[in-house]
Amino acid sequence: MASDNLEITSIKEGGSLSVKDLDVSYFMGSKNLLPACKNVQFDTKYGESVGILGESGAGKSTVAYAVMGLIEPPNVATGQIIYGGKNVLAMSQQELRHFRWNEVAMIFQAAMNSLDPIATVGKNMDELILDKGVVHSKHEARQLSIKLLTTVDLSEEVYKMYPFELSGGMKQRVIISMALATNPKILILDEPTTALDTITQFSVLSTIKSLKSEGRVGGLLLISHDISVQAFMVDRIMIMLKGLVVEDAPVKVVMENAKHPYTQVLTEKLKIDSSKKSAASPTAASPMNGCPFANYCPYAMSRCWDEVPPLITIADKHRVACFLFGG
Repeated sequence: MASDNLEITSIKEGGSLSVKDLDVSYFMGSKNLLPACKNVQFDTKYGESVGILGESGAGKSTVAYAVMGLIEPPNVATGQIIYGGKNVLAMSQQELRHFRWNEVAMIFQAAMNSLDPIATVGKNMDELILDKGVVHSKHEARQLSIKLLTTVDLSEEVYKMYPFELSGGMKQRVIISMALATNPKILILDEPTTALDTITQFSVLSTIKSLKSEGRVGGLLLISHDISVQAFMVDRIMIMLKGLVVEDAPVKVVMENAKHPYTQVLTEKLKIDSSKKSAASPTAASPMNGCPFANYCPYAMSRCWDEVPPLITIADKHRVACFLFGG
């Protein structure tokens, strides 16, 4: 029998991730593959919060799914995602089972709707905790579930409630508490505040930020199209466009001194109204072999239609993929 003082431990180490030459394509039938992200490269270190910013179809969620080892045949993922000295893309199913949740946990978009509506919050949580082997008795699971709920500022009474009795913000907090059950070293958040009102968004994000500062999560990978959310939550932002990373820099640099023409347009527009797309949203046909922003860029030169600019380092912790800066 567990002690009534069952503790939720803090993350002490780990949480470094290195993504190299990541290409992901989705199978569209008749042997056709649709590229979703191309040559994505980035590193994260322990304690770092990294944001992936871009519009719909940019490839943000695809990168997260690849990191979790969730790109399955006939879809194709190539490259390297190195964690703990191992390539996630080459892990066995047994290794992946440990890696997911125990090392890296992901809160999927609209995950709050995944709670079993005919089971109490407590039953939803207890089953997950027991399934992942965090504890080995129902008594211990109940203890841990209640502690996790209080960790995200929910009362013990929520344990006995059903999902339909909770507000959207409360359900999202439940999901966050479940993700923390295995002490993941990296927490991936895919649009974590979708469909929540502004005040609830701020409350939920503040909770996540506090959990990280307390050491309950080693690092964050935040996917969002909302630059205000990114600016509040992360240390560094990667800008994605049509499957490519076009800029990667500390959040202050992105907000105040972005270099890529697309980033400049995107950030300026999103600062005005984060609920609307950029005025120069490249949703129409883009060059097949060149920069995906070439059709909209006021600085485009002939090579921009024929070559994809490489992502090069132009300053400390600042990379950009644009021929205006070399490459």
